[in-house]
Amino acid sequence: MSYLDLKNAMTLAPKCKFYTTAGGKTKEEIMKSEELLKVKFSKQCIEFYEKYGYLSFYGKEIFGIDPDDDSGILEGNSVAYAKNDREKYNLPIQWIPIYNFENGNMAYLDYSSINSENEPKVIMAFYNGNEYEIVEDLAEDFGAFLIGLVQEQLKSQQD
Repeated sequence: MSYLDLKNAMTLAPKCKFYTTAGGKTKEEIMKSEELLKVKFSKQCIEFYEKYGYLSFYGKEIFGIDPDDDSGILEGNSVAYAKNDREKYNLPIQWIPIYNFENGNMAYLDYSSINSENEPKVIMAFYNGNEYEIVEDLAEDFGAFLIGLVQEQLKSQQD
């Protein structure tokens, strides 16, 4: 529920099976992504993008950003996913997709709801054919969401 959660998650993540990151993103790529998305990223997100760019482990994929990707592939790229869903489905401008649950639900950074440390909460929502419906609040911030996924994976590896 804090910056410490992000640090702990990224310290533990390499212990997950099939751990991979994409390297980091430059300040220019981050600023261009913010401009395209019309959102100012939080401290946790900026650090994640600068140091890791993207994260994947054992079927879990935390989206990165690539403001210049015009491949048409949405998965793994918050910029492409948000732009597509804003255009086609009227995704709220304050929501940035970060994780696909593969069941119709997505996790979003909700920049319309930020905590005392200026971090957006993470919500689960889906498009019902007419509008987006929030299923639940998943975490107070990105770090809390990420540490939960990492701990869940590490626990399942022990079972």
